[in-house]
Amino acid sequence: MIRRLPAYGVYALLAYMPFHIFVSQWLGTSLGGLEGWKIGKDLVTIGLLAMTGVLVLLKVQRREWQNYIVLLVLAALYAALHVVLYLVNKDTPLDTAALASTYNNRFIWIFLIAVGGGLLLKYRADHRQLVKFVLVISTIVCVLGLLQWFLPKDILKHFGYSQALGVKPNFFINEDPALPRIFATFRDPNSFGAYLIIPILLLVQLIQKQKNKVLLCGLLVLHLIVLYLSFSRGAWLGLAVGLGMVLVMSHRQKTVHILKWYWPVLAVGLLVLYFAAYSVRGTQSFRSIVLKADDKNAAAALDSDEYHLRFIKEGVQGVVDKPLGHGPGTAGIVSIRNRGNQQLTENYYVQIAYEVGVVGLAVFVAIWLFVIRRLVTQVLSPLTITLLGAAAAYAVMCLVMHLWTNEAVAFGWWGLAGLAVGSGKKRSKPAQPGGIGR
Repeated sequence: MIRRLPAYGVYALLAYMPFHIFVSQWLGTSLGGLEGWKIGKDLVTIGLLAMTGVLVLLKVQRREWQNYIVLLVLAALYAALHVVLYLVNKDTPLDTAALASTYNNRFIWIFLIAVGGGLLLKYRADHRQLVKFVLVISTIVCVLGLLQWFLPKDILKHFGYSQALGVKPNFFINEDPALPRIFATFRDPNSFGAYLIIPILLLVQLIQKQKNKVLLCGLLVLHLIVLYLSFSRGAWLGLAVGLGMVLVMSHRQKTVHILKWYWPVLAVGLLVLYFAAYSVRGTQSFRSIVLKADDKNAAAALDSDEYHLRFIKEGVQGVVDKPLGHGPGTAGIVSIRNRGNQQLTENYYVQIAYEVGVVGLAVFVAIWLFVIRRLVTQVLSPLTITLLGAAAAYAVMCLVMHLWTNEAVAFGWWGLAGLAVGSGKKRSKPAQPGGIGR
């Protein structure tokens, strides 16, 4: 029974994380101990990590956990960089640095737990049940998001949401109440949109393979509607990238054939889309929803894109000035706690380089590439293809948001990747072009 605890723990965290903000704010403001409710899942994760490491060393054969040790070493090096750079710089209070270090490391922890949990199982898991589990949770979240569109926009204030407590009760495009954005039980619409990419990619593949297409198509439409209503441009772009990756991996030969023989038609289609967008570029809807331009502001005010670019430039300059890093908590979402010394980079790569230097960024990228390489060696099932497609999407989204800071998105991809690697089947030979395996 104890061998199953890490895997059960990952399933529990995957189910809980999309609702974590809602539950912690509601219970924390109603019963007290808000900070305890917030950090509870991190304490559970650390406990599971320690237990999993011990169990793997004691109960799994050495030849099976050699790659696991490599990742443990990389994870330990990444965590050590946070500690060393805090001690060297001490530019933030200890609690802020600890919180930032947790945010920057916890997705690696959940991956280690999930891989270890898979290694501890005596059988190779059936990923079809895992896929169903993911879709059930995401559908519940989507229904709540759709309800949010119709309910009063301040309803979450009754559940402990407030800007003073760090969680806004509502979001609007350019703060215009006529243009609300839904975010269900998440912290913000962009994180919500990022979370939806994995279930959408799963549904796209299942529709091609399953006989009961009506239900799957209905679920796909639901997910796409709430993704649109999040008005997260980063998530829209990420989904396009993810769909492209899934298409290439699932139907490589057909994709190459279409590009080879029908590229003029595709080029014309892209031109038509471009001119269509160009023709409506001056409309208020297009400027508000797509460009996020606020025509009500003074002409000198910066729009959303200009703020993004400004924050990225400031972050890059900080990295150039101090390439070894300023220390954890000096950039990203957590830096909001540093009054008068905030550094919202709006770019996850720049954030990590700013906090733990170019060496820390290199270690983070090495860990991510290590995980992706392990995924590529697995049998290409809908789950593994989805995770690889989502990895491409998230790699792009990290350019415009602090993606892995959000617990639901981070635990979702890294937890599922760990289960896929730890309990999946390795390919004995390269997959045939155009197929995804069984």
